[in-house]
Amino acid sequence: MRFDLLRLFRTKGKPSRDAIEADFGSPDRAARELTLKASFGGAPAQPVELFDMNIHGARVIAPFHFAPSEADGQPVRLDIRHESRQWAVQAHSRVTQLNRWSDDKVMLELEFTQLGALYAQLDNALGRYFNRRGEDRVAPAEGERIGVRLARGPHRVRGLASDLSSTGLCTRAPLVQAAVFRLGEHVQASIDLPGSAEEIEVSGTVRHGYRDGKDVHLGIEFDRGATHGMARRRTEYLKYIERRREAEAHEPGPARRPA
Repeated sequence: MRFDLLRLFRTKGKPSRDAIEADFGSPDRAARELTLKASFGGAPAQPVELFDMNIHGARVIAPFHFAPSEADGQPVRLDIRHESRQWAVQAHSRVTQLNRWSDDKVMLELEFTQLGALYAQLDNALGRYFNRRGEDRVAPAEGERIGVRLARGPHRVRGLASDLSSTGLCTRAPLVQAAVFRLGEHVQASIDLPGSAEEIEVSGTVRHGYRDGKDVHLGIEFDRGATHGMARRRTEYLKYIERRREAEAHEPGPARRPA
């Protein structure tokens, strides 16, 4: 069933934070308490850095010499530990995307393949590490403008990103233009990151929206295959998220998540 956003926007005010974040299932900083080792194709396990994780998969950063050279669905076993609380979980996955991260590291995007076995290892306490809610969302720096152009068929609307994450973004745009978009509708998004020579293009789905005066905030969830659409720009986008996440960790609380 499709819902007309204009009808939705007649009710002023934001939806609850939980309702918005449930659309994205993103990781939070609790994942940083974990240590990981990865075994590729049955090779001995080696330490890797955790970027983020949810119940569907994880993103890890590994040395070039240890990681596979192609994203060919190679099986990966992750040994996930919480050192201070003394528990460990083993998760089986496959490589779905590989991106160069630095001169000597790559980022691997992994999809968990044996969810039943993973769920069986989780109690309520452990489950919270895999069922995330939006903490990797970041806001642009003060005074920083990140343009977002949304397109569907002949319709085009330009706005500014109010927050971004590894799985989606929220953009503010004029209501009179954005009202043509509907919940659940597929759109193309072009993102103009600071310092980039060209826009990053990615496909997504309109998941939520709320009115803010004469403007509207649209929440776009990237399609599961959208990482392939970003191609070489995926690493650039994720590095921006990481830079802002690190910066926000040192910013005063009220300034970190503007309303």
